[in-house]
Amino acid sequence: MLQSLMRSEKPRELLTDINVTPLVDVCLVLVIIFMVTTTLFLQPPFEITLPRAHTAEQTKEENLFVAIAPDGRLAVNEQAVTWEDFSRTITDKLARSRTKLVVIRADEQSLSGAVLDALKTIKQAGARRITFGTEALKE
Repeated sequence: MLQSLMRSEKPRELLTDINVTPLVDVCLVLVIIFMVTTTLFLQPPFEITLPRAHTAEQTKEENLFVAIAPDGRLAVNEQAVTWEDFSRTITDKLARSRTKLVVIRADEQSLSGAVLDALKTIKQAGARRITFGTEALKE
């Protein structure tokens, strides 16, 4: 009788497929988290108030950001730098940049001399394109 029971059972097939759906879900959630948090890190280490102007839509490029505070402090991307180190820092970062595009974010109360000095240094460092960051006017 035991033999008849064993013969009636069908041999089970091994499950060899791996379900990748949970892995894909976790990866997509991580991508979304990284996209949201990276925009938080692009702020300069000090508060600046951008001037308001009609602006074109920003394109996604590899930009280099220079922030100028009202008291003349500088930041390249999110790192504060001194005027003495600014030339070396901007030259190093432009050497690694493909687009050589620099966005100057000067506070509306910044001295024009500081902005012009930064602009001159950026040009001498080899920037191909320089733009000024502004806040869009509400229409």
